[in-house]
Amino acid sequence: MKTSSVWMYSILPIAAVSGGLGVLLPLYILSLGGSVYDVGIATALYALISIPASIFWGDLTDRLNRIKLFVLISVIGLFPVLLILYFLTQVAAVESVYGLYAFIATASAPALNIMVMSSRMRKSLPKYFSRYSTMLIIGDALGMVPGLFIDGSFAKDYLLLLLVVNVISLVLAFRLISADKTNIEPKHKKVVKKSFGVLNMLSVTPYVLTGHFLIDRIRKGLKRKVIRHIYLLLASISLFNLALYLFNTSYIPFLYAHSLTYSQIFIVNMGNAIAQLIVYVVVLSLLSNINLERYYKVSTLLRSAAPALAFLPLAVMPGFVFGWNILAYFVAGIAYAIWNITSSVMLYEKIRRQGPGHYVGVWAAVLGFSGVLGAFLSGLLSAMSGYVTTFLFSILALGAAFFVFSYKKG
Repeated sequence: MKTSSVWMYSILPIAAVSGGLGVLLPLYILSLGGSVYDVGIATALYALISIPASIFWGDLTDRLNRIKLFVLISVIGLFPVLLILYFLTQVAAVESVYGLYAFIATASAPALNIMVMSSRMRKSLPKYFSRYSTMLIIGDALGMVPGLFIDGSFAKDYLLLLLVVNVISLVLAFRLISADKTNIEPKHKKVVKKSFGVLNMLSVTPYVLTGHFLIDRIRKGLKRKVIRHIYLLLASISLFNLALYLFNTSYIPFLYAHSLTYSQIFIVNMGNAIAQLIVYVVVLSLLSNINLERYYKVSTLLRSAAPALAFLPLAVMPGFVFGWNILAYFVAGIAYAIWNITSSVMLYEKIRRQGPGHYVGVWAAVLGFSGVLGAFLSGLLSAMSGYVTTFLFSILALGAAFFVFSYKKG
């Protein structure tokens, strides 16, 4: 790897902390006597705080233009957060600190994304984003590896292990991120300063960001749509994201409630990450040759199969919950990755000549609001009516997303 790309290795431990904590925290809340409703509140709080936090850190990064500083703020700030979590025994306190974690963890995302953007003049942006996304997912998976070897009695010790991983993040950030200033030229910097806050919000989790170089490769294969079709796509994206949060928020508590061990739950989640990685590597290399609308529909239908596969063994094969759910979440990972790529590319193509700043802002709002609503409803529905009801609502939301996307008016 060339010197200009070496800094991407610093992403691995940063993503590992996020990936490990993302699976551990619901289990931690449940082990403290919390319910799926508490998990829903924690997830909704994380999503809610990430919205203003990403805009705050994005704007501050633009103003100070010191990339390394904000990566270090995020990494160093996580040490006390992880330590506080280790000593907490009250569910409400854990939920509050998880909100603090969302604010601090978000500080590094604008800086890391600007590092990718600043390399735009030297490399193909799609290839660079593909590598960046791959690093995020590999780091996510690595953060789950220790979970394969723990049980409930060692859950708190996982937080100490994440502290060690965070030390690695600190060392690599110091060594590999050498320049504080970006390489974005002034004419590009103005655009980034105006819209980067919302762009960053879309990439707090491993979203595949796409740029105009990638759009140009597929532009000729897409038909121009009128403004109302942009809103149809945004509505479909909102419903799909709502379905994601409905299912994902309650999924770990569902597995926990059906007696899967900690290691089995981590295996299921690693399968999801591996599925996404496969798709990102394969689909991104073929992106200019695929029918985006068709694959968007396929991914929506495929994602609706995941909740069905998750609760199917409860009715017919109660002894195969673990095996069926490896398959269910693997399918979910494939579907999400395909949807993420196709929706991002299609939306950028549709809005690039229709005032992109406005629609990027709407996109950010759609993802943020539907995520908060989905997480809250997931915990509430599962606590009141059970997991099967929640998963059925997720399937219904995906069906609505498919219908809205397929709807052609005029």
